[in-house]
Order: sequence, then C-alpha cells, then structure tokens
Amino acid sequence: MNITDEMLYAAAPEAAERWLDTLPGREDCGHDFSLTFEASMASILRRRGRRRWRSLALLAAVIAALAALLASGAVAERPDNYRVYAAQEDGMVSYSARPKDTGVDLPFRPLTPGWTPEGFTLDKDRSTVQGHAVFSYHSREDPDHRYFSVEQWHGQEQNGLFAGNFTLEDVEVDGEEAILIYNPDTSLSRLLWTQGADVFLLCAKGLEREDLFQIAENMKW
Repeated sequence: MNITDEMLYAAAPEAAERWLDTLPGREDCGHDFSLTFEASMASILRRRGRRRWRSLALLAAVIAALAALLASGAVAERPDNYRVYAAQEDGMVSYSARPKDTGVDLPFRPLTPGWTPEGFTLDKDRSTVQGHAVFSYHSREDPDHRYFSVEQWHGQEQNGLFAGNFTLEDVEVDGEEAILIYNPDTSLSRLLWTQGADVFLLCAKGLEREDLFQIAENMKW
C-alpha cells in the first residue's frame, strides 16, 4: 500500500488529537535539547516564526512515529557493502551513509561551501560541535522558498527516514558515490555523499540540480 499526501492530510487531524491528548501539560514539561538538535531546528524556526507548543508537540509525535516505522522494519534493509544507500518503500524514504575512513583517527575539520548561488547568505544560527557541523543559507529575496543547509558528521555512520514521494538517483560528487533524492513537484532535494572520514548531507529547496553539485563539489576548509 502506498501512502499518498492526500491520505496523510486526511489522517493528520485525528492523529494529532490522539497524540496530543496523551501528552502532559506544558507546565509539567522540561527538557534541555542538545546543541546539535537546536542548531538543526534554528533555521526552520527563523523562517516560520515562533511555534506554539502544540505545534512542537505534533512535530515530536511525527518524529516518534517515523522512528517507530524505522524500528519496525517498514523500510528496505540495507546491503552490507554500501557506502551511500537509499530506498523508498510504502511512501517512506530511508537513507544511510558510511564514511571510508572510520578507523582512522583524524581530527574533525568542518567544511563550508566555497560557492553559493547568487543572492544567498549564511544564517546567523549555525552550529559546530565535536564531530558535527551545520551551516544554513537562504536567499535574501525569497528566504521561505529558496534555502539550503549542509551537515557534516565525522567518523560515524548516518541514517535518516522521511515521508514523501521522491526520486532516487545514483550520482557522483568529486568521483565518490553519492545519492540524489529529489521531488520535482516541491523542489525539495537531498544530496548524500562521503569524503574521507566524513559524511555530508545537503538539504535544499528551490535550487537547481546544477547548484546542488556546485555546492557539494566546492566544500572547503
């Protein structure tokens, strides 16, 4: 059975109420999020403004549901010899990446894009913590519909899962295996690749295919 956008929209209100009814009141909740999580969410919060608590709770419910799907084996199982891998099954896309040099004790050196599309600027909210870096950019003219971020992980395998009808394509970045995950209807794209001891994920909206590869192939120290 394929899960369509229409089915998700139709089921969302009822699902939201069921999840939210089980949650404690706001005054009973307290949690210090990690720097990595807050950095990943910063650009979303900046573009969309302040969220109400119920909206954040719904987001947490969706994340929990996706994690449950992953744990239950709802997505295709990865082969043993993959470097980068992605699969789509029942409306869910799963992806994984394994760096080449996981056994080499190399220092973490964050890379930043040496080239960006014209009119793009680096967000003030960015994060560089041990073994992980996030750099986000947006178009000054249309920040809500044209933006991208680059994440880098050092010496560790990375996995992800999200919903949607995307096209998966095996490509190359600087001669290395890579996977392009994109949806031409929404202009959402993800480009996944490895370089030495690092895994990179470029997430973008409103960028041309050529822009994605130009960014990926011009990362610099």
